[in-house]
Amino acid sequence: MSRRFFRHGELPLVLLALLAARPRHGYEVMSELARLFGPRYRPSPGSVYPAMEALEAEGLVEGEAREGRTTYRTTAAGAKALAERADDVASLEVRTGARVRSSESLEPTLERFKARLAPLSGHVDVKAVAAILDRAAAKIESLDGLATEERKQ
Repeated sequence: MSRRFFRHGELPLVLLALLAARPRHGYEVMSELARLFGPRYRPSPGSVYPAMEALEAEGLVEGEAREGRTTYRTTAAGAKALAERADDVASLEVRTGARVRSSESLEPTLERFKARLAPLSGHVDVKAVAAILDRAAAKIESLDGLATEERKQ
């Protein structure tokens, strides 16, 4: 079994997600990585900074040096790359239990849900799953308190 915590390409993806949430300097990124993934993963400058530099070289993040620190933020290309790999982020979140994306949208939750259920395809009763999901959707719809006659039909 591999001793590596992140699989190939996951660390840059996590960095993009963290920087999409808000601009950060390297120390803040390392602190957030430790908070999200510790104690199983300990970020090191020898892995984080080269990954940030590679993202910058690819034009996915940009750094602004000020007062001896460089603050990084995602670029439009970085946001697009992150969106294109949303399924990979969801799989990482399911595997690690950490939530690297912050959002007021249901999209990250639905992507994690899909990532959890995908391996079960062909191994579960599809009709039973559909019934469970229909009941869950109805319950979720009732949460907004604005259920209209139109939606009930």
